[in-house]
Amino acid sequence: MPCYCVPVARIHVLDATLANQIAAGEVIERPAAVVKELVENALDAGAKRIETDLQDGGRRLVRVRDDGSGMGREDAGLSLQRHATSKLRRKDDLFAISSYGFRGEALPSMAAVSRFTLLTCEPGALEGTRIEVEGGSTASISGAGLPHGTTVEVRDLFWNVPARRKFLKKAQTEQAQCLDAVLRLALPRPDVTFVVREGDRTLAQLHAGADVLPGRAEEALGREVRNRLVPFAGASRSVRAHGLAVSPAVEYGSARNVRLFVNGRAIRDRSLTHAVLRAYGELMPHGRYPGAIVFLEVPPAELDVNVHPAKAEVRFADAKAAWDAIHSGLTHVLARGEWMPRRQGATEAVQPGRVYALGDPVERVAEAIERYGSSRMPSTWWMPPAHVAASRETQPDLVVRPAYFRGLRYLGQLHRTYLVCEGPQGLVLVDQHAAHERVNYQRLRGAAKAPVQPLLVPQIVQLAAAATARVLEAIDMLASIGVELDSFGANSAVVKAVPPALARLDEAGLGALLVDLADELAAHGRGESLDRLRDALLARAACHGSVRAHDALGPAEAQALLDALDETDYGARCAHGRPVVAEWTEAEIERRFGRDYASHAHAAPPEAV
Repeated sequence: MPCYCVPVARIHVLDATLANQIAAGEVIERPAAVVKELVENALDAGAKRIETDLQDGGRRLVRVRDDGSGMGREDAGLSLQRHATSKLRRKDDLFAISSYGFRGEALPSMAAVSRFTLLTCEPGALEGTRIEVEGGSTASISGAGLPHGTTVEVRDLFWNVPARRKFLKKAQTEQAQCLDAVLRLALPRPDVTFVVREGDRTLAQLHAGADVLPGRAEEALGREVRNRLVPFAGASRSVRAHGLAVSPAVEYGSARNVRLFVNGRAIRDRSLTHAVLRAYGELMPHGRYPGAIVFLEVPPAELDVNVHPAKAEVRFADAKAAWDAIHSGLTHVLARGEWMPRRQGATEAVQPGRVYALGDPVERVAEAIERYGSSRMPSTWWMPPAHVAASRETQPDLVVRPAYFRGLRYLGQLHRTYLVCEGPQGLVLVDQHAAHERVNYQRLRGAAKAPVQPLLVPQIVQLAAAATARVLEAIDMLASIGVELDSFGANSAVVKAVPPALARLDEAGLGALLVDLADELAAHGRGESLDRLRDALLARAACHGSVRAHDALGPAEAQALLDALDETDYGARCAHGRPVVAEWTEAEIERRFGRDYASHAHAAPPEAV
């Protein structure tokens, strides 16, 4: 009978080169990881100028040069051994880390999968050190005449691990990742100059200075944030948060432009990102995301940075304090409208009926036509640009927002859906349902306790079994927003009281309201915060209590609605993020009618029709 015995594999210790190649799989994923690790080492060495040179997006070469403390011959040799580091001395140091690196894995991992050169010299030393390593095997160690600091060259990344090299992206993609890695490290370090080059082309040159953060934010987030940033600060217990909030006028398709930093270290954290999204709340349209640069300062003893191979995630001793510090700081400037236009030293009182200029709209209608095609109707949603303060000390006085909506001259109703007005810069349309929803939501949300109006005759509402179960399970939550109900037999609920804004709803309207509230309860998981769920329920309630499209409004009702919009903290979007107001400038109207003579000075005037 044949024997199918499997030979017993003997346990043995991996050789250093293979161990480093395995470690490189966790630490060195792509050229951007090389850039990140080398720039972090330069910062830990006290560098004030760091230059990064790339070839082929970093696939052929990554060179990082700094003017830091450098290393002597012995330390340079030890730096290429695994777990050799100057950042830790004893076990307790692991729980009070203030440096970027500490594991001693990055350099040997790079050297194991590239053609690696280390050039380093201490300040005042007569000679520096040059070490060359190829695929993990030391080729040579020699002296060299060098300026003080360190230069590391990583050539032909993964040349000896072809299975890894084939997963690298195109040069342009890898280059963008390398640049982003430098920008992330540059944001919290205004005291350091950073230069990034690809061959002879300079990709970024970020000079050190006291007021460089807005410029670096523009490099990291895009040119669209120029003049649309506002500083914020918050604190909770031992945690401090500060940074720059991007105006809600700038929207993104994902949360990737919420940049988080803890003690200068770029991190990913879903909970802290949620704190940012929660602060922006209804200011952002559904499915769109804000941008922000958030710096957290946490005592090192209250932070564990040794929980992720690339140190991209951390663990907080007091995670709630970190969440609260971010949320409170952002909410303060966003809810107060501090990202909206300011006037220097304004002491002038708002005068009813006066037309106030708002400054240039965010997008000209001509730009919208060019972007979306001339066949589309212009739709420049009014989103005023934010003021950017060079520093907190030079920030101008904050003033009350001018009464924009009250200053409009009401002309009439279009399709019994839009309020047509004359504004300071041209034609203005206001969506009556979105506007009233915004007003109702603001009133419901701003009340310390939701106002309640008992129904003269309690209404019995029939619902589907699932919807009935959801609303009856949330009786206390619904009562907190002013909707009081109780069970009334199988698949039925009796509504006893509602907020005053919903008092006009009939049985069918109350049924639709409860169905929507049940849907909202189903959409929010059990882990969702009560505040966020309450806001979502308030938004649903505000929608049902608002005038609808095609409802006829008299001039007095329309004017009352416009006046009420000025009492909201943000009148340009409804509670669900839909725009409230659109504006066509006088210049655009003149172009549509051929009256833009200035731009056609050398052309014949248009023929009369």
